[in-house]
Amino acid sequence: MKFKFTISIVLLTVFFLSFSFHKMDPNNPPAGRTGAPGETTCQTAGCHSGGNYTGSLELTGLPDTIIANQSYSLTLTNTSNAIKAGFQLTVLDSSNTKVGTLTAGTGCSMANAGGRQYVRQSSPHTLSNGSTSWTFNWKAPASVPNDSIHFYFASLCANGNGQKTSDNALKNSKSVVLPTFVSAVKDDLKDFNLYFFPNPAKDFVTIEIPGRGDVKILDENGKVVLKAEVVNSKQLDISKLSNGLYFASVQFKGNLQSRVFIKN
Repeated sequence: MKFKFTISIVLLTVFFLSFSFHKMDPNNPPAGRTGAPGETTCQTAGCHSGGNYTGSLELTGLPDTIIANQSYSLTLTNTSNAIKAGFQLTVLDSSNTKVGTLTAGTGCSMANAGGRQYVRQSSPHTLSNGSTSWTFNWKAPASVPNDSIHFYFASLCANGNGQKTSDNALKNSKSVVLPTFVSAVKDDLKDFNLYFFPNPAKDFVTIEIPGRGDVKILDENGKVVLKAEVVNSKQLDISKLSNGLYFASVQFKGNLQSRVFIKN
């Protein structure tokens, strides 16, 4: 009799735990569900399925060209016709290896798996007026192979009934560039004082040299997009240039110096 009672307790415990895990909708999903190379999303066999919610995912807070070691506050927004939603995001380089450092924000948690780092919801959000969002931080690395960084993210769109049926996932990605900065180029051993600011720049850059010289602005393909003469100080209007990486080549008394800068 005692043996049968023990078996009954064990079976009830297993049933309760199974029911509890089945009800998770979608608290702290297992890592590796971002849709990144080699990954699925939460919409997969044995997990959530059967839904037909539609919408979009948008990651904001990142310029197209980022700065080494800079910290960015990022927001992931799910805009859809779902009732509840969760998310997961990872950041990889061109070889699909973790790059930079993610830090959880309010309502987020962290996970690590397979050498990758993930930020995800710590509890599902109920959509308000068709959207919900999460904010977290990411710090750029000092450098990255091939200058490219890729953000992969997915969001589960759920009906909020506490089950894993009639739910589906949305996924998206965003790529940015972290340029490799090169040292100033000089034609000979002679140097001159060159001041170039600000960097990054938006509409104008200022160049200061001790006299008269010439400046050329080149894009990352080496094409000259702007020329000007500098006499002591010159403010250049770069507002019409596309955002990205540029080189300023300044010639003064037969000597040449270059500066790499970002226009954003």
